[in-house]
Amino acid sequence: MKRNHGMTLIEVMIAIALIGVISSFTWMTVSGASDVAEESSARSDLNAMGRGAIDIMRREISQAFISANQTEYYKTVFNGTDRDPVDEINFVARAHEKRYAHKQEGDTAEYGYWSEPDIHGGNFRTLMHREAPIIDDDPERGGTVQALCHGVRELQFRYYDAEKEEWVDEWDSEASDYTGRVPKAVEIRLELEDDAGRTASFFTRSLVLK
Repeated sequence: MKRNHGMTLIEVMIAIALIGVISSFTWMTVSGASDVAEESSARSDLNAMGRGAIDIMRREISQAFISANQTEYYKTVFNGTDRDPVDEINFVARAHEKRYAHKQEGDTAEYGYWSEPDIHGGNFRTLMHREAPIIDDDPERGGTVQALCHGVRELQFRYYDAEKEEWVDEWDSEASDYTGRVPKAVEIRLELEDDAGRTASFFTRSLVLK
């Protein structure tokens, strides 16, 4: 009759070592997959934020207009100022979306884009957005202000002057060269960067429908 022998000390040590090696490889695989997933998610969030900002700006700017019926209390402008690193722009457009049935609102509104220090304390800027459904004598006053995107390294607008057939860095509908006019098209270049050094760049040109 044969006797069943237990594992020897050497066999136990070998088994423990093998389990340790397998566990190490498993942890490395899981950790690597987690890092890849986090990196992919962070880049996706950065791209989604930039695309969202570009889409909003393109939609609103494309519907900019200058009214022929200016009054002391009703003023429509299209003013784009070249700034470093984030340009500023104020205009009136037929892009307002009515959200509440009981409010007396039309489709026109004042809009503005400018930058402030990053809301998350990062190294770059936060792009701010203003929308005021009541058009008054001050194109930079009133309305709702909110952050459009953060981590803005650069935002540049260029404006196409159809009369001179050239792109310019600034536009002032109250100046003699552009009196009562909006640009034929607007070019938007946006660059984002997060604190981890991930970057995303966006570029578009939009016709102004007026």
